[in-house]
Amino acid sequence: MQIRSRLTYQFTWLVSAILLVSYLIIYFFSQRYYEDRFYSRLRRKANTTAELLVNVNQVDSKLMKIIDRANRDILLKENIMAYDTCNERIYRSNDTIHFNIDLNRIKEVRQKKEVRFSENSLDILGIVFATPEGRIVVFSGAVDQYSAENSKDLKKILLALFLIFVIVVIVSGWFFAGRAVEPISEVIKQVDTLSPRRLEERLATTEPDDEIGKLVLTFNRLLERIENAFRLQRTFIANVSHELKNPLTKISSQLEVSLIKERQPADYQTTIQSVLEDTRELANITESLLELNKIGTTDYSASLTEIRIDEVLWEARSLTMKLESHYKIVLNLENLPEDENLLILKGNEKLLMTAFKNLMENACKFSSNNKALVFLKIDSRQIEVKVSNEGTGIPENDLPYIFQPFFRGASTASFKGYGIGLSLVERIISLHKGTIQVSSDHSHWTHFIVNLPPIMNPVKQPTKN
Repeated sequence: MQIRSRLTYQFTWLVSAILLVSYLIIYFFSQRYYEDRFYSRLRRKANTTAELLVNVNQVDSKLMKIIDRANRDILLKENIMAYDTCNERIYRSNDTIHFNIDLNRIKEVRQKKEVRFSENSLDILGIVFATPEGRIVVFSGAVDQYSAENSKDLKKILLALFLIFVIVVIVSGWFFAGRAVEPISEVIKQVDTLSPRRLEERLATTEPDDEIGKLVLTFNRLLERIENAFRLQRTFIANVSHELKNPLTKISSQLEVSLIKERQPADYQTTIQSVLEDTRELANITESLLELNKIGTTDYSASLTEIRIDEVLWEARSLTMKLESHYKIVLNLENLPEDENLLILKGNEKLLMTAFKNLMENACKFSSNNKALVFLKIDSRQIEVKVSNEGTGIPENDLPYIFQPFFRGASTASFKGYGIGLSLVERIISLHKGTIQVSSDHSHWTHFIVNLPPIMNPVKQPTKN
């Protein structure tokens, strides 16, 4: 069911229920009003009859009947009966209409002073009238013809109004529901026009502050992320193709040259050695890709343990310097906290060691003196590791892309590498719920700053008065 239909149905049911309850309340209180007004007329007739019988000496029962017949305000099947203090009937206005009045009924009226009851379609009111000689009981009864007719007319009017209002509600609900979902329909039309070739387009909205406008803004942010993902994918594919094409082209060209004519065994050995180096390069690229994919798909949460960040840095420094003996790495740990627990974080020791090893290796490789400076700082909320070097920095235009796989800036063309190391570092740090930032002066220095969450926060020392 469409939202427009659902809104119309819900709106119709709600308003119909409110109207039904309102009309039932109106009908109920109208009935009560008609009933009270009818009994009020019966009460006035009973009081008037008793007043004339008791207080006017010249009026007897025969004269009262004549007066009642002459009265134009007479009800259908009206009859008034009066009983004296001895419970004997002293008056009846209509001999053709009979009430079944017994002694118990008279006693009930004397006790309650006013009693309402019905008998044979007649509504009867019994009241007590006080006289100097005692209390007499008067019963006044008739058919409530006007109340029945008014109730019937009111029922027809309310039913007609209910049906009319329901039809109006359905039509207006369908109209306003259509206006309410119109922005959604417009968004659907705009989304249908999107394609992978038109991801730069964004959805438009006239009311950015309402719910639909916020939904459109959310869609636009999603489109922006998708566009970035597609851009990264295209860049990744282009870079991978380039990195794989070079060694494959070299292998193919060397083998083709070797097959042109017969050569000496030494020449074949040289060619085989060169092809073997290119094959190893391909293997290294493939291994780096597998490692990069493994970081993104493997769940390491079960393998996270408590490790000391300073021990990880020392081990990463040792491994980096073993690979290249001319690298110099200065580890500055002067500002360590007194509480050694602040150096402990939860992580995978092997992965963190790989990340910091890559940062140290890059710092030494791209510095002017093959030297890297590593600073460890602990503050109230995080562990900060800064890896710096001096020399040719990273161009400002390359900074947004250095963590993309296989991205290599123009300044790194003369250095051996595949452009995977920093991407691997970024994923490892993200896996440990940390962040990595880079800043660089193109001609002087480069800083990589890694922030990691510790297991515990430092205990605040009490202040002395």
